[in-house]
Amino acid sequence: MEVTRRGAGGGAMLARPAVEIGVGDVVRLLEKDHALVECFSPDGACCVTPVCRLKGKLHAAEMAFLAELDRSTLADIALPAPVPVGV
Repeated sequence: MEVTRRGAGGGAMLARPAVEIGVGDVVRLLEKDHALVECFSPDGACCVTPVCRLKGKLHAAEMAFLAELDRSTLADIALPAPVPVGV
């Protein structure tokens, strides 16, 4: 998602144009190790899982959340570049 360059003029930058990077993809990348609720984690040990009627609703809500984020790119939510003073 990003590339870095050492030395003068170096730094970090996006590997692709912001218009090609979905907000949902960024959230999935940054939150890949964080389950929405305990029972969604690989080692989740919720004692009510066998009779839980909420898990399906939570999963649907999580999918709707990500689907909404998928409708936007980084370009959609980025602030405009600052205008240099005196230009």
